[in-house]
Amino acid sequence: MRFNGLAGPIARAALSPLSALYGRALEARAGLYRSGSFASRRAACPVISVGNLTFGGTGKTPFVEFLARRL
Repeated sequence: MRFNGLAGPIARAALSPLSALYGRALEARAGLYRSGSFASRRAACPVISVGNLTFGGTGKTPFVEFLARRL
């Protein structure tokens, strides 16, 4: 996404602290897994995960439909 004029610097200034906070939260979560406070488990059957934190419009549903037809 591109911003013209002052919008770019203002958006960066507003979102930068949120980005840093999100990064710290991810580091803390990873640390909890490393320390054993959070545990991973093996699924009883093979699992395919499709998607990430992006919401809508990235083509996940058509891809899952395609994948389901092939399996």
